[in-house]
Amino acid sequence: MLFTLARQVRFQDIDAAGILFYARAFEYFHDAYAALLDARGIDLPAIIAQKRWGAPLGHAEADFKAPMRYGDRVAVDVLSGELGAKSLKVFYRVRAESDETRVFCTGMTAHVFIDFATFKARAVPDEVRAVFAVKREDEDAG
Repeated sequence: MLFTLARQVRFQDIDAAGILFYARAFEYFHDAYAALLDARGIDLPAIIAQKRWGAPLGHAEADFKAPMRYGDRVAVDVLSGELGAKSLKVFYRVRAESDETRVFCTGMTAHVFIDFATFKARAVPDEVRAVFAVKREDEDAG
């Protein structure tokens, strides 16, 4: 696991059925992704303001396992990243904050890095590559 963001399901996050409105899961994923970058010293607001690079979504998916309700305390885990030459897949899990085995949903976002001037794909920035190019201990054993 690369990072965990704790949060509480807010009133405005739920739908008429009293459970998390599905689109909010993607907000939770993005909030954890942005918080991870910030924690690793990547100033995303400055990068966007300076138009150094962008990382729009090319694909996003979520699998819902259990309902999240107003007031639930959850942890949004950034589990791992899969780096390509010009893209990044980020894998997430939303679980109960107090119980790692109680999983509410899992998901993935696929980002394509772009040059703002041309909106053409560009290489994954070195600072992002450094965050996600983490060698796991179990890879050393193999």
